Amino acid sequence: MTADALAASGVVLDYGDAVGEYTAARRGTVAVWRNHVGRVRAVGRDRLDLLHRMSTNDLTGMAVGEARTTVLTSAIARMVDVLWVLNRAETALYLTGAGRAPVVRRWLGGYVFYNDQVKFADATAELGQFGLFGPRAPAVAEALAPGAADLPENRFLDNGEVVVARARPLAGAGYAVIAPAAQINRLWQQALAGGAVPAGEQAYQWLRVAAGQPEGAADGTPLAGRELTEEYIPLEANLWPAVSFKKGCYIGQEIIARMESRGKLARRLVGLKLDAPVDVGAEITASGAAVGAVTSAAVPPDVGPVALAYLKSAAAEPGQAVGVGGVAGMVVDLPILA
Repeated sequence: MTADALAASGVVLDYGDAVGEYTAARRGTVAVWRNHVGRVRAVGRDRLDLLHRMSTNDLTGMAVGEARTTVLTSAIARMVDVLWVLNRAETALYLTGAGRAPVVRRWLGGYVFYNDQVKFADATAELGQFGLFGPRAPAVAEALAPGAADLPENRFLDNGEVVVARARPLAGAGYAVIAPAAQINRLWQQALAGGAVPAGEQAYQWLRVAAGQPEGAADGTPLAGRELTEEYIPLEANLWPAVSFKKGCYIGQEIIARMESRGKLARRLVGLKLDAPVDVGAEITASGAAVGAVTSAAVPPDVGPVALAYLKSAAAEPGQAVGVGGVAGMVVDLPILA
């Protein structure tokens, strides 16, 4: 993708030194714009109950200030989208895949019955978002919201406008900062003044792939991989924590429960260490047979060529030798590099 196309998408590839930005994440803290993440606001009595009934995780009993990951699945258990759900007391905020807020809003709206009290609004343009990543991210987050440094994962602080949430760790720690669009630039500058280095999509993708974190199709993230799509089910994507096996029925539940009870997955998301860079979509072979394809590929400066891929379960064990278009590689545990 060209620099002009990246700029048009609102995603910055780098700030002039992608390697330096990556190094800053490993040693300190980086701030990365995530405005392209979708944001859906849900209001009404059933803002969590409806989603609980429609998705994979148990969303009952959520405390104010708590976040949980859940997956929307089709009737055949394929992923529609993965949501990070934040309980903001009188409202709930669903963070969707890049550019996916309209899809999620329409999909959920199709399951609202006459007695459900819930309304959904696409809040993507209304709110801005950036992430803080790296070992010093807690200190930078603390400067934005006192108490943020002590937050456990999946908890957040909320003053009614600004949300600072402890997210999945990336390069040591991770936070999401969400605020009205009119305030987000001030918070970004405050984070930079507190020691964060601005980093672009290139450094973020190096970190993400090394950490083995799946992302969705590249609707708004030009370098994103394609792990979270309707080709796969949540268990294949290692999203076990986002699936409850004790709750009642939801769309796709029967297939997911059957796969869990039988302990058999057709394929699994794994990491690959490679002798040379490879392309997304490249076929992967093991013992001369096709076993999968590359979904994300990167060359992090301190790791070398790596990739994420869905492989047939028989070939998905760490240590398995594979070939990727003539390049030798090996299956490795995730994360490749935490």
